[in-house]
Amino acid sequence: MRAGRGRVDAEQAMEVRGATALRGARRRIAALAAGLVLAASAAGAQPNVPPPQEQDRPAEGLEAAERARRAAGAAERLRPLGPGDRVTYADVLKNPDDVELNYLYAQTQVAAGELRGAASTLERILLVDPNLARVRLLYAVVLFRLDNLSEAEREFQTVSQLPMPENLRQEVDRYLAEIEIRKRATRYSASLGGGMQWDSNRNAGPLGDDVLFFDLPFTLVEGQAEADWSGVMLGSLRAQHDLGYDEGHLLTGALQLYGQKQINQPDLDLGSVSGEAGGLYRTPWFDVQPVAFGSYLNLAGESYVSAAGGGFRVFRRFSQRFEVSTRFRGAYEFFEPLERSPITEERQGPRFEAGLGAAYNPLPTLRIDANATYMNKQADVDYYTYQGPLAALSATYLLGSGQFLLGSFLYEWDSYEGPEPTISFRTRRDSNYLGRLTYGAPLGFLLGFLSPPKALRDTVFTVNGEYLYVDSNIENYAYDNWRVSLLFTKSFDF
Repeated sequence: MRAGRGRVDAEQAMEVRGATALRGARRRIAALAAGLVLAASAAGAQPNVPPPQEQDRPAEGLEAAERARRAAGAAERLRPLGPGDRVTYADVLKNPDDVELNYLYAQTQVAAGELRGAASTLERILLVDPNLARVRLLYAVVLFRLDNLSEAEREFQTVSQLPMPENLRQEVDRYLAEIEIRKRATRYSASLGGGMQWDSNRNAGPLGDDVLFFDLPFTLVEGQAEADWSGVMLGSLRAQHDLGYDEGHLLTGALQLYGQKQINQPDLDLGSVSGEAGGLYRTPWFDVQPVAFGSYLNLAGESYVSAAGGGFRVFRRFSQRFEVSTRFRGAYEFFEPLERSPITEERQGPRFEAGLGAAYNPLPTLRIDANATYMNKQADVDYYTYQGPLAALSATYLLGSGQFLLGSFLYEWDSYEGPEPTISFRTRRDSNYLGRLTYGAPLGFLLGFLSPPKALRDTVFTVNGEYLYVDSNIENYAYDNWRVSLLFTKSFDF
């Protein structure tokens, strides 16, 4: 009897303990579910950690502005060389004493990149009549383009004594001033720019309505894509010192500033300062450009990332039209924790880039650049460590009258070292596609009907359209963004 009652008591005790354990398990599951929902709401919001593209924004903006500055300078130098009617050598042979025909033929040669042939044609014309102002001006410009500064200066001074329209006289004065600057051992160039920018998805909100948390899908609560306007300001100062060698060895340096102020999303305000020092060493076989650089980026008033490193570029110009190059850059990136994202310092570590490039000028008005790069970014954690290739193709086209078009396409593939478990147990893989088109022109051309003052005439206006699409195997990181920017830039050489 006692044994029977003991078995019953034991069974009852086990039932009680089982019920208690079940209730405890249910409470833990409920608490975990509630925690998952709350955490998922946070995860569903816009990620606190800025995407890798955010830290590259200032460098990309400055690089785009520098590319536009070079294109504007090239377009301005070509402006007085604009060809009239196309003329062939056969046309000249039919009437070799026709000055106008020979002049048009020289312009045709310039348009085809045959500068030395154009110089010979113009010399023949000047032997017949040395007092033709526009012919001597074109001859002087061709000599300038051939980097024969001494003879170009002499020709410009000669043509300045001839009667000519005021617009041609301004061209002569501008070239004489540029030659004076280029003859200095130490030269400086500076640029200041400002404008407005619009982004369709400034906060990099995910493409879909669902995001992952521990590989479970949750509907996005906050952080959907938000458009915003921003004001952009940038400036640069570059220096170049000729060491006095016949080969043309140089020392170079640069300081650059970038600022972006958002209208509705102040937590994405950017401020950046960067600098570099390097040089150019010429050899009979190739040229070498070593560089040391550093940068600092401020995000919404907080120190975000600074970097220091160095690299080199080696290039060989086979002709006036074709050039190949290779380059390497390495830097250590120091990330600091942000108030809204204390884990950003986990991105700290080195970043390396190595690549090959080629440039081809099929026409004096067209330049095509192609680059292939391999990148490796190391970090304190695997899910911020990535590597992969990057390929870029760009073109610069000079339209005449100081106008230019810039186009580019970039593809980048990023393979991460390991998963971020709070998001997904899959390892992240991203494909980045970027297309950009820019039109630029001096205000003197755009506002010619208003006769703007000289200080405004050479100010360059650019309008840029851009589309970025990031495709990822993890929904949280897939997003796209349309961008339109308007920028005014003023450059100085001294």
